[in-house]
Formats: sequence, structure tokens, C-alpha cells
Amino acid sequence: MPAAFEFSAMKKKLIILHSPMAPADATDALRRSMDEERWKLFSRSGFHGDRDVIGDVYRNSIHLQKRRRFSRNDFAPHVYGSLEPEPGGTKITGHFSTSDFVKAFMLLWLLAAIVIGGAVFAATLHDVLTGKQRLDEDQVGLIAPPIMILFGIGFFTISRLFGQGDETFLLEHLQSVLKASREEASVHAATAIHPS
Repeated sequence: MPAAFEFSAMKKKLIILHSPMAPADATDALRRSMDEERWKLFSRSGFHGDRDVIGDVYRNSIHLQKRRRFSRNDFAPHVYGSLEPEPGGTKITGHFSTSDFVKAFMLLWLLAAIVIGGAVFAATLHDVLTGKQRLDEDQVGLIAPPIMILFGIGFFTISRLFGQGDETFLLEHLQSVLKASREEASVHAATAIHPS
């Protein structure tokens, strides 16, 4: 599995912010700065509201994404994190990741492409090697399976590249709303802070 997929079990660089605001004030400020993530059928962005950030704050867990008004990129990064009290304010620990739905969809796509495509590829190769089929007769069984796998990986990677600006935007949003400063963090397993 390519490293770009960043499934929850993989290591990610944590975002650590320190805010002088109390946890309850930080939670309220975040809620006021964004629209709740609720789908809306007739909307340019697909969500209710008009703020630039969409998300949820539940207890001490946060989830934020940038609103896209004229385009759609389900692979763009979201912020997942938690707010914890600390002396003098609130510690915000988070990481960037695509949504669980998108990761599950891509995993199923690749598994199907590998299992079904691999079986078609193996059967076609067997027919070619045993003389049941000539190589120049039908090459779809040899070409299509690798293309499907490469398409899945390439589409995910390119979509993530187009969404890189979202990370900067969301980080600046958090720092502005929470009056927070950033602490450089080392690479850790980020599964503990991904809200379920």
C-alpha cells in the first residue's frame, strides 16, 4: 500500500497548538467560526451555511474541513484533533487526514482491482502461455488490471496534491480563532486522536 494513503495505522506528523483560551472558550470559539457539517442538496458546496470552514466539535474532539464552493475534492485533507486543558489555556493536538469514508472507498477499490484484476490478468496470461490465445488477439486482460490499480493510486495522489493548500488554510484558521501558537511535533502514531 503506498505511503500516500495515510491509513490510520500509519505514522503521521502531529499538529500541536497552545491556546491561552480555556477549553470551554476554545470550543465555543471554534463552533462560532465554522458551519456544522450538514449536507444540503441545493448548495454550491454541498453543505449548509456559508462560512469558509465546515466541521464538528463534540466534547473535546474536533473535525474541520475547508468549504469548496465551485469544485469538489473528497481527497482533500481534514483536521482531526482534540482539545485538552493545560496550565494557562488549552492544548490542541491534531493531524491531517482524508475522511474515513474516502479511505475505505479507496481501499475497497484497490482490493477489488487487485483481486478481480489479478484473476483476469493471471487467466489471460495463462491462456497466452498455453497457446489458447495469441498475445495479439486480446490484450485487455493483460493491460486493464494494472491500469485500474495505477489509476486508483494516481487519482488519490493527484487529488491530495490539489488539496495541499487546505492544510495551510485550516492550520491558519485554528491559530487565528484560538489565538494559538504552534509547537513543532515529531512523528507519532496519530490513531489515538482520531475521533471515532
